Amino acid sequence: MTYGVVDFDRRRLIAACGLATSALLRPARALGGIFGKWDEAVDVIVVGSGAAGLAAAVSAAQNGVQVLLLEKMPDIGGDTLISGGFYGAVDPVRQGAQGIDDSEELFFEQTFRNGDEKADPRLVRVLVKEAGRSLAWLESLGMKFQLTVIEIYGAHWPRCHKPILPAGSGYIQTLSAAAIQKGVDIRTAVKVTRLELEKGRLIGVCAEVDEKICFYRARKGVVIATGGFGQNRQLVEASDPLLRGLTSTSAPGATGEVMLAAAQAGVLLRDMQYIQCLPGCPAGRKHRVRLHNDVARFILVDEQGKRFVREDERRDVLCRKVLALPRKYAYSIVDNDGLESYNILIQKEAWQGIESGDAWKADTLEELAAKIDVPAEALAASVKAYNQAVESKNDAFGKSSRELRFKIQTPPFWACYAGMSVHYTMGGLAINEKAQCLNAENHPVEGLWAAGEVTGGVHGANRLGANGLADAISFGRIAGREAASSQNN
Repeated sequence: MTYGVVDFDRRRLIAACGLATSALLRPARALGGIFGKWDEAVDVIVVGSGAAGLAAAVSAAQNGVQVLLLEKMPDIGGDTLISGGFYGAVDPVRQGAQGIDDSEELFFEQTFRNGDEKADPRLVRVLVKEAGRSLAWLESLGMKFQLTVIEIYGAHWPRCHKPILPAGSGYIQTLSAAAIQKGVDIRTAVKVTRLELEKGRLIGVCAEVDEKICFYRARKGVVIATGGFGQNRQLVEASDPLLRGLTSTSAPGATGEVMLAAAQAGVLLRDMQYIQCLPGCPAGRKHRVRLHNDVARFILVDEQGKRFVREDERRDVLCRKVLALPRKYAYSIVDNDGLESYNILIQKEAWQGIESGDAWKADTLEELAAKIDVPAEALAASVKAYNQAVESKNDAFGKSSRELRFKIQTPPFWACYAGMSVHYTMGGLAINEKAQCLNAENHPVEGLWAAGEVTGGVHGANRLGANGLADAISFGRIAGREAASSQNN
């Protein structure tokens, strides 16, 4: 049985992006003539240098093969580098020390249920099983995490691991160092434009390098780890017209061309209509301030200064609630203790937001209300009621008592826009438990693996917070290992 699959019209999506199908795919037999032979040949080619791509490259290299990693942008890191950095996994040591009960079964149930049971349960099982192992693997490579875990926005359970280094920098630093140590050849500014086929099997890629066309042969296989398509406005709108005009939190390179090339090579696209949004810049704004990361630290208020939703609600529900407001944005409110609990990069965002007009601070709630143009009495009443809920562990909006831990009481008080920005595209290339790309008949496409946000089927209709990096690294490790062990030459 295939769960939640919609075999999207690939030509329709490609046409929506203004791309020609012939430009995405050319059979390997056409390589004769002008080029005559491959420019280079290696065992495994990895396309993309975020967490999934680097994990795949390290994993493949650990299995003793020659690896070439290609990144189209000038620098490595992709969305991982600018992410919140939280990693979801069952962790008996950290969670046990905090008195948190957790299990892989609970992790599975929450992930599958909160995705409306649209994910492939087999992939969810792999995720929850491998997330803890991949966490240990990261730590074995030198990655450092804080000793405590928290529940972040949209995670629904305190199993979110926070790196010592801010945002996603620790993952990129750790994995790239391991890749280099293992001999992975990392090249930037190499834009893969086509996948090369021979008798239905992926045997290499075509790429643009310094305005030249180069062909790279993969003796064992290719791993696609190019991330989502959050920066491809045409593709986002073709997949979900309701998101027309929204800003995006994705890195500039998240445009989906290689995903479409794989679709042209016969890989099934699934779940493309499921696109997740997070608080970010309203339309017309450019600077994002994140005061919402820890659900125990902030509240959301509308243009009347009133709370309108539980802050630990599902991400898709929160999105709809915000977009239903007259202004289509809300405000995130924290106190100074809340701001200082965040990493230095988020604090920097807040201070920069003061200058750009995307954040505000004030010594009193009444002064803050005037700055964000909401009724002062209503904002003060909202905060008072919330603080009483923290005391009683009983919130009128249903926020979990587990997260009713911190009052909003220490000045200065902070606010920022909480519009909705495209954050994560749950749809993409269909894969199996071995990260092999699948065709419409549910059969593996030989020589091709995929991992991370470029894939579909892992999260369903709604992704839990902190599961993105767990997915990327867990399936990246699997893809690299499986590609390295391939007998195809």
